[in-house]
Amino acid sequence: MIFEWVAKLMGPSPDYPEFWRDYLLSFDEASKKKTPIEKVCFVVLDTETTGLDIKKDRILSIGAVKVQNWQIDLSQRLDCYVQQSYSPVRETVAVHGILPGANGNGVDEIEAVKHFVEYCHNSVLVGHHVAFDITMINQVLKGMIGQKLANKRLDTATLASRVSEKKAYEQPGTFGLDTLCKLYNVPMSDRHTAAGDAFITAMLLMKLLARLKKRGVRTLGGLLNGPSFS
Repeated sequence: MIFEWVAKLMGPSPDYPEFWRDYLLSFDEASKKKTPIEKVCFVVLDTETTGLDIKKDRILSIGAVKVQNWQIDLSQRLDCYVQQSYSPVRETVAVHGILPGANGNGVDEIEAVKHFVEYCHNSVLVGHHVAFDITMINQVLKGMIGQKLANKRLDTATLASRVSEKKAYEQPGTFGLDTLCKLYNVPMSDRHTAAGDAFITAMLLMKLLARLKKRGVRTLGGLLNGPSFS
């Protein structure tokens, strides 16, 4: 579209905060579909929230780790706890154990999302049922600056279904994170913490990428658009 071309030519609006202008300017060749998998920077993320209602619930923590060149980079992991002045207490607290208001040393939600945006830039976002995590982050961005993340994204549940010989409708729960970790021998330490689940999902991603590579998937485009192999 001509609007997109003009916007790219002129650069991000000066009305945006600096972190968002830097984010928009980061999108370049590295995000194109012909990029070999080993040159793609994946940011594997997870959020812990007060619940599953994207309109009412809030973020309690964001965890993320980078994967590139077939390696998980633990030297740059993100582990951000959020201090919520008020948020509803729901059944998810029994899962992750984080009480709203208990993160005395945490940052506010806006600052946490800003940290994440600065961390991920143009990387491909990966998660298990990642649409929920991205939607929660986008809700905060919408309130901040009326914008949302523009990154390409991959769901490890979807990738697993592509290489599986079983169909999701035949085996309920087949593509749940716990089930897949057992199937691919991924250790599940720090399960149900944002940073822990991000690392677990990154290990699962590595296993899935290795299988897809053997089946001829060698580019980002192949990951995003390729067929199943079952």
